[in-house]
Amino acid sequence: MTPLVVGALLAVLALVIVLYPLFDDLSGSTRRARTSKPEGAAPSVEAVQALREIEFDRETGKLSEADYAALKTKYTRDAVAAFRNEEAGLAGSEGDAAEAVILQYRRRAQGCTVHGPRPEPDAIYCSACGLFLAGSCLHCSAQITEIGAQFCASCGEALAA
Repeated sequence: MTPLVVGALLAVLALVIVLYPLFDDLSGSTRRARTSKPEGAAPSVEAVQALREIEFDRETGKLSEADYAALKTKYTRDAVAAFRNEEAGLAGSEGDAAEAVILQYRRRAQGCTVHGPRPEPDAIYCSACGLFLAGSCLHCSAQITEIGAQFCASCGEALAA
């Protein structure tokens, strides 16, 4: 009689283990949570994830070759656009603050007509040749817009050191 009871308990236990995932509500929500996109993900991350998903669907036979080709073209175009936008700093508030400071510095940096942009952010003269960089005249404070000018157009004062 004991072997019969032990066998019946083992059979019930095996049945519970096999059928548990079918009746468990939590397994469905965790499965959805794994496949959902993370909150606040970058557009490039979302586009790459979409490409991975359609690749997986094609490999498992859920997508036909025609549907796969159309979706891959669309998502590849979206991914390239998202990467270009992020690279150009057009991602909006998701942009890096340090990158914005660097871009602002590059826009402000003065350049010599002979030696190019100067590494000094507050340079008045070119450190290699002494030419005056765009700014204002030290004598009359007139705006000098011509890079490499040697004389002030307003007062005629020499600008180069």
